[in-house]
Amino acid sequence: MQIVTEDGPGVSAGWVARALGKSEESLEAMSWKPVGTGQVAASYRGLLSWRDGDGPKSIVVKCPSTDPTSRQTGKDHGLYAKEIAWYLQLREETQVRCPQCFGGRYDEETGDFALLLEDCAPAEQGDQLAGASVSDVRATIREAVHLHAPFFDKPLILENPLTGTSEEVIEQRIQLYAMFWPEFRKRYEGRLDPVLLEMGDDFAKRFEAYARREPSHYTLVHGDMRIDNVLFGGADGRPILLDWQTLAAGNPMTDIAYLIGTSLVDRKERSEAERGLVDGYFAGLRDYGLSPDEETLWQDYRRQALSGWVMAVMSSMLVQRTERGDEMFAVMAERPGYQALELDSVACI
Repeated sequence: MQIVTEDGPGVSAGWVARALGKSEESLEAMSWKPVGTGQVAASYRGLLSWRDGDGPKSIVVKCPSTDPTSRQTGKDHGLYAKEIAWYLQLREETQVRCPQCFGGRYDEETGDFALLLEDCAPAEQGDQLAGASVSDVRATIREAVHLHAPFFDKPLILENPLTGTSEEVIEQRIQLYAMFWPEFRKRYEGRLDPVLLEMGDDFAKRFEAYARREPSHYTLVHGDMRIDNVLFGGADGRPILLDWQTLAAGNPMTDIAYLIGTSLVDRKERSEAERGLVDGYFAGLRDYGLSPDEETLWQDYRRQALSGWVMAVMSSMLVQRTERGDEMFAVMAERPGYQALELDSVACI
């Protein structure tokens, strides 16, 4: 008899079995337990029992958030469509380590989707609040190279309607930031250093120029490459990148600056390791036979240190508010905020 708990992802046993290349009758039972801390989507680990004993013992299903605001955000901003496109189309072009996908579906009308993914246990999710080690960040940057290099300066990424950035999207982002910044400032006024809020006021005046700046180089960027979206300690030792909902054509240094700025807790440690980590990224690109202008990319890195700040401001206003979420977004703003101050990022716009 099939067992499906009430808090499961709403997928049928037949769909799961077929996606895994098995007959519907062979899946004897399945049960679900929530995993992860996703704000826009939900993930569940399914424990599977097979009549013939020949099938995975567990899998993960990702589906829309149960929160109406978060779900509407995922649908309206194309976040669910992007993740489906990544797993079913784009990931095959790269060597980046992410969960294997067994199947997926998406309803454009309702925003309903489901992805059947590899259970990567014993790998464990990074903790944004606790931060990461320099070695973990370095290893994640190697995965960023595997993502970026195949699409580096390739026009197809700009032309793809799911990853290209239209004038309409840029204008919407400018308007949203102008609307969200005062609310963000008010919410976190007692939590963030006044010097960061002062920088935020200055940056808000220059945000349109920041949003409209053409990148010196472009590629397919993850868009939310922080350690809450990375699994560590897997069987092959490689970091595993999750949450592909913010894919876009963009400046490659967005991912690199965002990862470094949001992951390293100690400001001194981040400052001392920063240039070496970026140089390691450049070396990875050279291994792929690429030779971009590294000094120009370093200047891009300085500007893109603000990407973590922008993500904190925008995301905190678009998803369901929770106690952990409030602190996570404060940390997401605080760490890259100090990074941007040290790099004089606003002056680079």
